[in-house]
Amino acid sequence: MGWKQAAFGTEQPTREQWIGTSAAVAVLILVLAGMFVDFVPAPALQGIHMAVIFLIIGVIETALLFAHARRKGRMGQLAGQGLPRFLFLLLAIPLMLGFVSWLIAIKTLPWAFTRLFGSEVREIHAMETRYSRSRRSCDHRLYGGPMEGAFPSYLCVREAFYDRHPNQQVEVLLAGRRSVLGFSIQHVYSQD
Repeated sequence: MGWKQAAFGTEQPTREQWIGTSAAVAVLILVLAGMFVDFVPAPALQGIHMAVIFLIIGVIETALLFAHARRKGRMGQLAGQGLPRFLFLLLAIPLMLGFVSWLIAIKTLPWAFTRLFGSEVREIHAMETRYSRSRRSCDHRLYGGPMEGAFPSYLCVREAFYDRHPNQQVEVLLAGRRSVLGFSIQHVYSQD
């Protein structure tokens, strides 16, 4: 079995299969990048209004997917899996697509723009260190400052940094790049 068979399910993929697979891989790369960057969107890009906008975008994307499934004759496969599962998909897909769209449009792309075109800045902020045991994320965190209202709402710090300032307010110097789209945090320095 060749790589085309593994990626597309056939040795002779159609143009539509190439485009769909390439788009899926690009979205996956953008989502993964957005999950692991320290970026604070500009205030205009934060808030409940953005959540509502991207939920609406998720609903529109879901409608387009269902229209595509109907056009290709696959709607019966979706509906044929039972009403509870179909309703779950109808509710879950817009949320997932809205979140993925938000992550790409509000975090990943502005972060990349800021890294390329933003100006270098160094800002001092009062933040708070906390220990929060986590299997999926860092244990030593820095809350407050510019991270309020961001997702996630903390910066990961090294254990040595936390050990010098356990569970307390600390002034930190955040170094990175800033643009009209937000603040890309590259380094965190203690002010002591």
